[in-house]
Amino acid sequence: MVLKFFQNHPILAFILALLFTHEILHTAFATSGGRMGGSSFSSEEETSSYSSSNSHDVYHYHHYGQPGYSRGYGSYDDNSQRVNAGPKRENNMNKSDKGFFSWFALLPFGIFCGFLLWMVCTYDTAASVVKIQVGLSGKAHSLQRDLNNLAGAGDTSEKKGFHIILTESIVALLRHQNYWISGYSSVKQKRGVEAVEKEFRQLSAEEREKFAIESLVNVDNIKVQRTLIPKDNKLRKDYIVVTLVVAVKGAPNLPAIRSTEDLRKALHHLNSITSRETLAVEVLWTPQAEHDTLSEDELLEKYPILRPI
Repeated sequence: MVLKFFQNHPILAFILALLFTHEILHTAFATSGGRMGGSSFSSEEETSSYSSSNSHDVYHYHHYGQPGYSRGYGSYDDNSQRVNAGPKRENNMNKSDKGFFSWFALLPFGIFCGFLLWMVCTYDTAASVVKIQVGLSGKAHSLQRDLNNLAGAGDTSEKKGFHIILTESIVALLRHQNYWISGYSSVKQKRGVEAVEKEFRQLSAEEREKFAIESLVNVDNIKVQRTLIPKDNKLRKDYIVVTLVVAVKGAPNLPAIRSTEDLRKALHHLNSITSRETLAVEVLWTPQAEHDTLSEDELLEKYPILRPI
């Protein structure tokens, strides 16, 4: 019935065929993007909560152990109670007044201890989100191959695995420094695991939006691969872009990228961060398909923050 319908409406069939072909070609020749990495934010939140609760309990333990806390009284007989009823009442009132002033005097000390507790708890979760972006000549096809192989074989299910992804990607970039043409670096400091994760996810999403399609993915051990046909780029100038987005404990001091030496120092500094200090990693590169490249217009439009070096 469907075939008969299209036979009776050849113009409509021709239009649908054009649309379908356009969609296939658009997908096949779209600018591809690769993405690999992982995160350990959930485990960091559990550790932070556990440390905070323990510190809270310890503080209260010392708080209630201060001198002046009420104690029980010994037993006495009826005669002594009748004889000393008046003085005891006066002594009790004096003790009550002294206890009030003792607690009042301890108030500044309690506030100071609370401040120290807050500093300790937040210091453990102080972290930064680092972004390093590198623009390379499109002739660096072997870099695309290295990143593709790393994404295919890397274990991103745990911190040790995605930290290896980071270090191997940095080494691959350093091996191709003869192809560097531009760079960019930024460090955004955040306090608290939730704020760090939000910033990390936002930067990752901004970079992913620049891809027409993610053709190779290995993130948190979730793998996706799509076969694409590289577009035919006949322009003289062509480019590849690699982006590193990393959440780390502390505040690394990276140089602003103005030269190849600055970029080299920034990558070496990031490579020196240990797996224990690493909270999350994402390595994104485009085009993902080997021998595919970005045109100069695409580079300027999607990556305007890159500075020539």
